[in-house]
Amino acid sequence: MQLESLLSWGISLVFILLLVLVYKKKGDREERFLGWKLVGYYFLGTFTLRLESWILPVGIAVFLLFFLPKIISNKQSKKWAASLGLLSFALSIVISHSVEAYYEGMIQLKPSSDNAYEMNFLKEYEKVKAALDADGELAINNMELSFEKDGKMKQFNYEIYYSRDDRNMSAWITLLNDKYQVVTHIQKDEEEMMMNHQNYISSPTIYFQALDLHGLKKMLPTGDLYYVYFTNSDEASLDVEDASFWTIERSGIQKHTEAASTDENTDSEEAMVPQFSYQIRINSMSAMGAGDYKGDQQRYFAISPELYN
Repeated sequence: MQLESLLSWGISLVFILLLVLVYKKKGDREERFLGWKLVGYYFLGTFTLRLESWILPVGIAVFLLFFLPKIISNKQSKKWAASLGLLSFALSIVISHSVEAYYEGMIQLKPSSDNAYEMNFLKEYEKVKAALDADGELAINNMELSFEKDGKMKQFNYEIYYSRDDRNMSAWITLLNDKYQVVTHIQKDEEEMMMNHQNYISSPTIYFQALDLHGLKKMLPTGDLYYVYFTNSDEASLDVEDASFWTIERSGIQKHTEAASTDENTDSEEAMVPQFSYQIRINSMSAMGAGDYKGDQQRYFAISPELYN
């Protein structure tokens, strides 16, 4: 059970006891149904109206303007009941913000290196995972990894979805100024969780292990700037000029040399590769001067099932 749920149950129990005390100590019990009336005024005090990001305590305003002037008997006890409702609402706001302050924020971590050739990506991933205190495997989304010919990192960031204390969380990880900046956020509803899932990877450990197995440098074509992408599509198309397909195996990296297949029902020939669940794509760019680059080669790397089965 989540922490705020336990706190809510505890606070509810406290307010029930306080309401009983008001009934016994402040109320004239000769009034019919006084107990139920106090409960009603209590819930009226908790009633709120949400306008965008504003939460307005409408219930206590209604009580003060319309109910209190007409109350004749047990006025004090009914004021106490409505006030307890207002206090309950205020405490719920405090608890909500306290929980957000506890789980949301920014964590800074030191990377092992800012050079893609020297970095152990699996260890970096495990470092982030440990800092998040996540339950089980993380899922990553929209990973952006780019680096120069000498391995100098230009960009390394990704979004993470994970669970902590039975709570759905997300975090944005950015390598900036030789530090990881990890910004955490509570996912409040399912719709928010499904936003921007353009390249959702549920088993990132498999990909990072594959990058580390033989070294990222051995996977690169010629170029001056590189972009690395993780995909989980079933097949990769080689109809792009200068595209090639490789398989990452435990024994090494093997180039796929199967000839293009022809579909007799279409007017074009398309080179296809066998289906694999996990793929890494590396795009190389060639410098043209003045900070401009042009696309050069694409390499698709299928991760052999022997590495994750």
